Amino acid sequence: MLPLFLKKNTRSFEQSFYTGKVFVNHTYDIWHNHAELEFLHIINGSGTRFIGDSIEAFSSGDMVLVGSHLPHVWRSDKIYYEDIPELQIELTLTQFTRDFVGKEFFSLPEMNCIQELLDDANQGLQILGKTRELISTRLVRLNELEGGEKLMEFIQMLYLISKSKEYRKLSSIGFMDSYQSKGATRINKVHDFVMNNFMEEISLKEAADVANMNETAFCRYFKSSTLKTFTQFLNEVRIGYACKLLLSEDLNISGIGYECGFKNISYFNRVFKNTLGLTPQQYQRKHLVS
Repeated sequence: MLPLFLKKNTRSFEQSFYTGKVFVNHTYDIWHNHAELEFLHIINGSGTRFIGDSIEAFSSGDMVLVGSHLPHVWRSDKIYYEDIPELQIELTLTQFTRDFVGKEFFSLPEMNCIQELLDDANQGLQILGKTRELISTRLVRLNELEGGEKLMEFIQMLYLISKSKEYRKLSSIGFMDSYQSKGATRINKVHDFVMNNFMEEISLKEAADVANMNETAFCRYFKSSTLKTFTQFLNEVRIGYACKLLLSEDLNISGIGYECGFKNISYFNRVFKNTLGLTPQQYQRKHLVS
């Protein structure tokens, strides 16, 4: 299966961009990137999303615009990997090239705001507030239209997002430069290894072996490629998963720490607070207040 049904021929004789509603048992769970920009709206589903060096929980309603070649993955919660026929991820996926309406169109003065939006998308953007609600409704209409009406509707949606400024950048500004300059193959392998094993104990040597490097060289390579130490990255993956469990699982704090791969609960509490500025208990109370 291609990443989220990625259309390799996004532009064809029939259409200048791809959009459609997708139902899957779980999202494509390999860290990847592609030339097309990707606009993804989670209608139903939950898990953890990784956009560049951003690691956050996602749930129904999440709406993100991912720039060209920015590595990303939406990893569904583990319940979606169980054989439950009625449980599926529902999403709307739109993919398009930067020049899907021509190389000069977004350079026009009237379209400068969209050009800025697409530039900002190089860091990944989460759409927020009333704009997210409006675009969610218009995505339904978009998939009912055809031809020129469909194209104009999508351009209008990009225009509305760009003018509203109701979005926030996800990945750090320096991530893409480091990621591209160091080459992605080794980092991708390490990323996938961590994603598949973070609930277990992972040693630095194991990660270095995946990259086919000694530990010292691996530490330098990983830091220069991701702007984080390997331990920081591993802890952030675990904390991202812990956030999901704190809001959705009937486990005590200690149980959640162990479930996420931490072998020492005091260390789990310390890392959690250093990462989010709150203790696990404070985070849980803050988000379950309603």
